[in-house]
Amino acid sequence: MSPLSALYGRALALRERLYASGRLASFDLPRPSISVGNLTMGGTGKTPFVEFLARRFRFEGRTPAILSRGYGRRSTGVVVVSAGEGALVSPDEGGDEPVALARVLSGVIVVVGERRADAARRAADLGADLLILDDGFQHLAVRRDVDLLLLDARDPFGGGRFPPRGRLREPVAALRRADAIVLTRVNRGDTPRAALDEIARLHPAAPVFHARIRAASLRDETGASLDAASVATRRGLAVCGIANGADFAATLRELALAPEEVLEFRDHQRYRERHLARIREAAERTGAAWILTTEKDAAKLAGRTRLPLLTVRLSVEVEEPDFFAFLSARLSVRPPAPS
Repeated sequence: MSPLSALYGRALALRERLYASGRLASFDLPRPSISVGNLTMGGTGKTPFVEFLARRFRFEGRTPAILSRGYGRRSTGVVVVSAGEGALVSPDEGGDEPVALARVLSGVIVVVGERRADAARRAADLGADLLILDDGFQHLAVRRDVDLLLLDARDPFGGGRFPPRGRLREPVAALRRADAIVLTRVNRGDTPRAALDEIARLHPAAPVFHARIRAASLRDETGASLDAASVATRRGLAVCGIANGADFAATLRELALAPEEVLEFRDHQRYRERHLARIREAAERTGAAWILTTEKDAAKLAGRTRLPLLTVRLSVEVEEPDFFAFLSARLSVRPPAPS
């Protein structure tokens, strides 16, 4: 471990101890809450998993709210991205992932804020009876009813190193805080035996669930479903700005799509004119008739490309049938707020 990585790890461990001892204050949220987070920097499927939870609880008649920091936004403070009827702000104001979620989730409130407690109060004022914290595992300033830790099945610990040499956000031992562990992308590869043994050693009491994340459909800019086979008959260009571009390429293969070229940008890329020019040049060079991208990139590219913009919609499936029974049991400790 490099000296910088070691210092980073010690600082994180100290921060956790300060919260655990009460020397740094944490606050209760006004509604029952589920946190979805990870130990590594991107790539575990948090956003589709948050969408999956919100859809399920909405189907059950609840009014969920998604709370996010809104990474990459230019605004500050609490911003209502959606009151349940679609996106009210741009990605610059609300962040790319919250706006992408707001565009596809009807009846789900989306609020961003640096302080999740402030965002939670605003969501409660809007009628939320359940709070879902997107990327909340490291946000120790608030207490939650369920802490779900998502780990990529293929590489649960991100190489086991901290930045700048690795992708760990916390020491692996931090997984002891989780109420349950979800191994994601189990359809893409097996979990290393050593990682499973480490999870069992560090947190034997935590239930471990398994989730498949795969391509579900293609959508055009109006949200209408498209037949992937018909799209594949014409040349296309793929564009993504996510943590792991290889996952996007694998998603395209699931739909039997083979674009002429895949342009990869950094995670949460804010597309400026030079990036759009690169996309235009690639489209002209390859003779592309369409541009295929992710939902969070589509939120930033909509109306800014000369070609039709197609979006891949992802689906999540948890293999264990008792997953939602587990969540309901944990949430039932604190009943929903009265309407």
